Amino acid sequence: MNWNAQSQSNGMRRGGSDPALNKAGGTITQQSKTRSSTVRYNRATGQSMRLQENNLPASTSQSQIASIKPSLSQSQTITKVTTTKNKSEALRASGAEGSILNITLQEAVEYLSLSDISHQLSGASCIQHQTFTEDRAKQEVCRLGGIPALIKLLKCDNPQLQQIAAAALRNLVFKDNNNKLEVERCEGIEAILTLLRNTKIIETQKQLTGLLWNLSSADELKPKLIKNAMPLLTESVVVPYNFCTDHDTNKHTDPEVFYNTTGCLRNLSCASEQERRSMRSRPRLIDSLMSCVQTQMQRGYPDDKSVENCVCILHNLSYQLEKEAPDHFEQFSALDEKPNETANKKSLFSPKSTKTQKEFNFPAMAKEDPEGVDWLYNQKSLQMYLSLLGLSQNEGTLEACCGALQNLTASKSYLSTLISQSIIQKPHGLSDISHLLISGNPGLQKTAMSLVGNMSRVSSLQGIMAKEILPNVSAVLSAVTPNMGKSDSTIATACRVMNTLMLAEPGTGKKMIKTKLVDSLSMLSSNLFFDSARKSAGILLRSMWGQKDIQNALKKEGMNKDMFINANTASAYEEATGMNVH
Repeated sequence: MNWNAQSQSNGMRRGGSDPALNKAGGTITQQSKTRSSTVRYNRATGQSMRLQENNLPASTSQSQIASIKPSLSQSQTITKVTTTKNKSEALRASGAEGSILNITLQEAVEYLSLSDISHQLSGASCIQHQTFTEDRAKQEVCRLGGIPALIKLLKCDNPQLQQIAAAALRNLVFKDNNNKLEVERCEGIEAILTLLRNTKIIETQKQLTGLLWNLSSADELKPKLIKNAMPLLTESVVVPYNFCTDHDTNKHTDPEVFYNTTGCLRNLSCASEQERRSMRSRPRLIDSLMSCVQTQMQRGYPDDKSVENCVCILHNLSYQLEKEAPDHFEQFSALDEKPNETANKKSLFSPKSTKTQKEFNFPAMAKEDPEGVDWLYNQKSLQMYLSLLGLSQNEGTLEACCGALQNLTASKSYLSTLISQSIIQKPHGLSDISHLLISGNPGLQKTAMSLVGNMSRVSSLQGIMAKEILPNVSAVLSAVTPNMGKSDSTIATACRVMNTLMLAEPGTGKKMIKTKLVDSLSMLSSNLFFDSARKSAGILLRSMWGQKDIQNALKKEGMNKDMFINANTASAYEEATGMNVH
């Protein structure tokens, strides 16, 4: 059995779901802070999606790992807001009368149905304030029937009332899945979209898009939101924000409205295959996301908060791209279906096989003016991701860039090989990835390691990779301690990468051999808290001793055979190969 680094793709990345609570009065809140996202691996497919803490079912690592980064279903993105000092201040902020200061939630809900606008404003403001300060208030308002009453106010003719009702609903559904579903049951999504389509008031747009962002973290609502909200958000917010002219009526699309919108779309992009297909096919959506990122980079703002959302959406839409958008890759389909006739021959893309390499070039990757799905695998996108890896300080953006590249290199297809080759050919491509292998952010480190694992499978690239990658991989493995069980998957991938590159370039590999590394691998191979890494470390140790040049280096360091060939390493080898070595 050829025990090589397994192909992995990042999962999907969710945008910051439930981005903000609102102060009473429906006025703009402070900006939300997105927690650094993680990637959930679908080890059956080797790809990833980006959530804001990821999503897609996580199985165990197989030859490919997909990554999807969804928005935060679990760790959600929130906007931290300073509350008003007291109820009267909150009510005054929304235009409520000071005499309504001490109304109860039941009275507030009752006020919503009165004909007097001042009472409706007071009721909505009270609910907005109470649901900001107390989680219990959310369930109480729902029980009292406040949600359908607030949705009804979205349909009224008073702009201030519409705005405060939207803000109250935004707080009500924040991290409360039952309330999100109640909004849908009361036909609230239709009311929200109708008002968003018609209002020209920026503050109301902020509240409505923030409300949609919060709703979008509920998996049950994603299909409906993609069908009904995604087209409107694309056409009325995303496209105008990025492709406006002086004659466009929407040229002043507010940055926070755009940020909220991309947060919502980020969550939606980690839904099912059908929903991802719908998003990829939405005219000008992908073009607009690319335009946003490129523009902010040109302006010197790679850490703009909307950049992370946009890159996370692109990351998610790259998930299982070849499978879900086969029309774009017909050139390779026949090749990929052929038996692996050249498995033991010279690499198709080795420097000496220029004729073969030229025959299987993929012109679509070099399109000057890509559109839609073409962007997802275009050379300009690859360069953009790599440039961000060198420029951005935002770990969420860095992880999404690695995740997109991880997805594109996840399969064993010719396309993945071409993508891997392109990454290495880009200036600083490999070095900008390599330094992320020692990142202190576990999610980012895991994604970068998985990307390197995918690329290391291409034999023609292993020599270049060994010199750049092995030092940092060796450093990661040398620093493993018994309490790092949560990094089991990352450590296992590091072992596989080291094994692959060490065998490909034993001259470079033996320079990495230090007592600390071997001691760390020995500890790993016997530690039951590392389910995957324990086996991978055992195989790596056995492999080291089996390579003559490396074995000689080990002996010079005073190490003996028993450290590498023992019951632990034999058990790991047998499990991986099915061969009895005793």
